[in-house]
Amino acid sequence: MIDPTILYALLGSFALLFAFSALEKYQDVEMFRQQLIDYKVLPEIMAPVVAVAVVAAEVITATLLITQAYQWGVLLGLIMLTVYAVGILVNLLRGRTHIDCGCLSSRGEGISYFHVLRNLLLIALLFSCTLSVSERTLLWLDYLTIIAAVAASAGVYITMTLLISNYTQQRLWWS
Repeated sequence: MIDPTILYALLGSFALLFAFSALEKYQDVEMFRQQLIDYKVLPEIMAPVVAVAVVAAEVITATLLITQAYQWGVLLGLIMLTVYAVGILVNLLRGRTHIDCGCLSSRGEGISYFHVLRNLLLIALLFSCTLSVSERTLLWLDYLTIIAAVAASAGVYITMTLLISNYTQQRLWWS
């Protein structure tokens, strides 16, 4: 069982993650299309359609995660994070570490196994939202806790992204 405060904090955090990810891709869909092409896992002709579909799927996921139908958002989020992790892993196994991750806040620093590890951690956290929820009434302190947890998780994600980015950039620099 999962406490509703933890559940709502996780759902809010993932909704924020997917919303900002979609916004970043939407703001430069041409760059995201090129990132998809660089992964070399789908025919180049499909990249424009897939780019728009990914943005739409991330918006839908973010929206579903903050509704009563959050289970569908969790499912869609799990599928997307898994596909992202597999795409990164396939390219790492091919030795293609120079390509841009296409992740939220990536700066063209390349990819590493830390990107896969981060996605596996995100998958585990999102999967915990499938646990049954304990029944209890939320108090005002619970709502403050949820807000603080969402803010803290955003900070942790940004820090993790910067650490991975710096590691990957330094690794490419010295190779």
